[in-house]
Amino acid sequence: MEDRAQGNARSLQGLAAILAALSLALFAWIQAGFVRAFSDAAAGQSMLDVRIGGYERDDVIAMLRYLKDHPDPATILHSMYLGPELIFPLVLGGLLFCLMRLVGPGGFFFGRPIPPGAATVIFCLPIFYTIVDYAENIAGLMLYPPATPSDATISLLAGLLPIIVRLKFLTLVVTVILLARFAIFRYLSPDGSRPS
Repeated sequence: MEDRAQGNARSLQGLAAILAALSLALFAWIQAGFVRAFSDAAAGQSMLDVRIGGYERDDVIAMLRYLKDHPDPATILHSMYLGPELIFPLVLGGLLFCLMRLVGPGGFFFGRPIPPGAATVIFCLPIFYTIVDYAENIAGLMLYPPATPSDATISLLAGLLPIIVRLKFLTLVVTVILLARFAIFRYLSPDGSRPS
């Protein structure tokens, strides 16, 4: 039974390593192939997707107006959404989920063990991140050229995109913080397995 558990852990470690390599490769492709190209084509302006601090409704409207008048940056953004951004959220979400399985949520919160219900919610964070990232990409495809959205769609998406991007980064940051916390707790606990 113990051999089977070790085999499963090794398989999960192998999958996590593959997903980490894919995530890194896709991130590099997005940065080198699209973010930099967009900035060059847009006279130094950055795409909204890379603004970690978020953006507001007015920024979305301004970007939409800019892209309507400048087809080259619009084409680059559209190509990114239909290229690496089709699989990057899934790969990164899968990596986060595998890492969460490897470190196993555990420990104490305010002096009490983490309840099973909270562990379930914690495991859902990478899935939620993936869904929110895809929602951002779909909204971008519906809003920016070559799409021709109605005024009502523009108003709706311009209001939703800032919320979606904040949820995406918040979920990602919380997941990474929890991963670090659980890994440290596992490493320091007397019965935890130390990394080899």
